[in-house]
Amino acid sequence: YVTHDQTEALTMSDRIAVFNEGVIQQLAPPNELYEKPENAFVADFIGENNRLAGIIKETNGSECLVLVEEEIITATNVHEQPEGSSVILSLRPERVVLNPEVGALKNIFEAEVLELIYLGDHIRCRMSICTNDDFIVKIPNDYTNISLNRGDVVKIGWQVTDCRALNAM
Repeated sequence: YVTHDQTEALTMSDRIAVFNEGVIQQLAPPNELYEKPENAFVADFIGENNRLAGIIKETNGSECLVLVEEEIITATNVHEQPEGSSVILSLRPERVVLNPEVGALKNIFEAEVLELIYLGDHIRCRMSICTNDDFIVKIPNDYTNISLNRGDVVKIGWQVTDCRALNAM
């Protein structure tokens, strides 16, 4: 069955093939495509995705330290790329935690709130981090985060396993 509707594909399929210019980029169950994209094309194609370009500075097993602008971000080194490799970090907006507890996450950074869009069940927040002014965070609407305002500087963070270092396209 062929479809170009992502919602239809994700809900109806046992396995999905993502093609780019006639070449299969990844063939996997829907949750694996979304949670563990194998390359930057699949990460960008399936769902919403924050992308940060960087260079691997250090590797340690399945993890790597990536220099993005002047920040070091710890990520999952998907293809065991060596130090010096250019990568695209992929991070889903719903995986970002607002005001994480100190020491709870390896990746904690300051970000400036640029825009807030109330969508009922969540707030879509556009932030500036690592000179990227299009970093999106989906904040669940649980009434504790409603006090955010444009211009606020807040802490955000995420798990290493949610941030994937993918081959740069």
